[in-house]
Amino acid sequence: MSVRNVFKMELYKNAQDRVNLVIMLVFMVVNVLGGFMIANDSWSFLLATPFFFSVFASMVFLFVYPYQMARIDYKNRVMSLLIASGVSRVQYYFVKVGATLIFSALSFILLVIIPILIVAAAFDMRIALDFFNFVLEIDAATIAIIFFGWLSAFSMLMTSVIISRGRAYTVFVFLGIWIVTSQIASAFQGTGTFFWDLQYTAIIIQQLITIVVMGMIGILILRKQDL
Repeated sequence: MSVRNVFKMELYKNAQDRVNLVIMLVFMVVNVLGGFMIANDSWSFLLATPFFFSVFASMVFLFVYPYQMARIDYKNRVMSLLIASGVSRVQYYFVKVGATLIFSALSFILLVIIPILIVAAAFDMRIALDFFNFVLEIDAATIAIIFFGWLSAFSMLMTSVIISRGRAYTVFVFLGIWIVTSQIASAFQGTGTFFWDLQYTAIIIQQLITIVVMGMIGILILRKQDL
């Protein structure tokens, strides 16, 4: 089986996950309704409670969704079958990361970006345009920090899933890795700021190092695991 076909299979499998897709659509609708309440200043305890729960649940879902996608092949033992079909573990790692990244970005768009744009456009198109202008005016360094920060957190999650084989204690492995990398990052960024006076550069370099190191650790462990 070719890597391209495995990637297509991953995309198809995730697209057919109706449960998670329905959950995303429900959260999106509730977030939109909550946005309308904020814009209309029509709050009530009965209406506000579901909205705040939806926002909190959406944030949790943005973490749980990629975790669920990453662990499902451990749970269903699909990974061992793919490896037996001739796909190398390194190839599978990058296929899984790529497909999970795509659907993680999709979940963020559905739960955050689309509700903001719908509410803004419904009340005043200028608000939506102002939002786009605000995004366009963000400097490249800030965009790079946000983007690579997301990728570094994602790489830590993927490595945590591989270390724990997708078991329930993955979240504790992730928190442990996050605490260690945060301490190292603080020292590294402080050094970069002191010597180079380039704090943004230090942050981006640290994030890139985290991505590479987490990827290497994940691949090395995956290559030695008994699937």
